[in-house]
Amino acid sequence: MERGGVQHADRKKTELLEEIKKYETLTDAVEQPRILLAGQVQAGKSSFINSVNSIFRGYPIFQATVGYGKKSVTKNYRAYTISDSKGGGKLPFIFCDTMGMKGCDNDVGILTQDVFSMIDGYVPDNYKFDPITAMSTCKKCTEKPSLADQVHCIVYVVDASTAILLEKELLKMFQKIQKKACNLGIPQLLLLTKVDFACNIVKDDLTKVYKSRYIHETVIKVSQMVGVPVACILPVRNYWCETELDMKVDILILKALQQILRQADACFDEIKQRRKSEGAPPLSNE
Repeated sequence: MERGGVQHADRKKTELLEEIKKYETLTDAVEQPRILLAGQVQAGKSSFINSVNSIFRGYPIFQATVGYGKKSVTKNYRAYTISDSKGGGKLPFIFCDTMGMKGCDNDVGILTQDVFSMIDGYVPDNYKFDPITAMSTCKKCTEKPSLADQVHCIVYVVDASTAILLEKELLKMFQKIQKKACNLGIPQLLLLTKVDFACNIVKDDLTKVYKSRYIHETVIKVSQMVGVPVACILPVRNYWCETELDMKVDILILKALQQILRQADACFDEIKQRRKSEGAPPLSNE
């Protein structure tokens, strides 16, 4: 990258970092919106969390457990708060991570009903799900979830290199989650991960991800299959084995996070409008 390009990229990264750090929700009732990552096994849910964490730490760090087999490594529901630099204050969002979704009847993964429980805020941090039986009652579960306990944005995570091969069972789960999210007014986006594995042009130069015909066609196909608008599909490349940060990777990750937080505001707008129409008391800062 030429000097002018490096300077431009550096300014862009700084602008994104500052916007994310200064983000505030539209209600005092929720300090940190909860962002639920849901998707196929090994799609890159935990890796995205690690990537965001790495960028704000200033070096690659792998807090969320990542695996490379066919089975989900993440077994428990985890709520991750990211810090601004080492020892810094917490950033204004929480990532909710859980085991991958089932692609077929023989797979072991999170059940749709358990995803619903997460969305509604009943699931505590570090809760271990049973992939055979959906959660019903649990002494540790939140009995009366507050608005802050609930999910405010859902991000589906799909591997770009295998996107056109998504199993029917997985698509059915996406559809069920979408129906619930739409009823609650929860915004939905999709992370298209591993774009460098999917396209050699992008592998050679990550800045060409938006110019790649293959990635563009994949985005359209995924939009049609999953039901998420093209504008809400965010191509990214996660950190997974690096020892140093890469500006190109950072900017893609931060752009995705920027859009996720902007869309989360739509959830709070929906809540305010619904409370107003129902004659309920306004939220604390309305």
